[in-house]
Amino acid sequence: MVAKVFKGLALCLVAVLTGCGAADSNFKSWNHYGPAEIGPEETPLALSALDESSAGPLVVEGVIEEVCSIKGCWMVISDGQRTARVKFKGYSFLVPRNAAGRRVVIKGTGEMTLLDVAWARRLAERAGGSRAEIEAITRPVPVYEIQATAVYIKGSGLDEPHSES
Repeated sequence: MVAKVFKGLALCLVAVLTGCGAADSNFKSWNHYGPAEIGPEETPLALSALDESSAGPLVVEGVIEEVCSIKGCWMVISDGQRTARVKFKGYSFLVPRNAAGRRVVIKGTGEMTLLDVAWARRLAERAGGSRAEIEAITRPVPVYEIQATAVYIKGSGLDEPHSES
């Protein structure tokens, strides 16, 4: 009984600290991208609650730090303590390229991966990194990566995602 009470208090504390209260649990006023949805029973965790061994299905929240400037085909999110790279399952959807700085909730599958040097340099270039920053990448880069099936971005004024047509 005591363990259930502590677990309940811990979940409430995480919800309060991450800013996801009951009012936000349905995300109806948020911009939705991707084929999946986040159900009311799925409480987002802060990225910092994950560790290198955290793999599998997840729902996390953070702030968008970067978005692919060409198509919006990836983004980097952070909660101030942990950063994760987000791709979109099967390249089946894109997000607005002007979404940096927005609060985001993501549903998908996560795992620790290594980016090889060539790919890490390409991503740094696409993110607008300087030549010196790009050339400084000389070893594989460990990164927590999420394959997203649903992305919810808070706020208005977002552009339409890139279209191939």
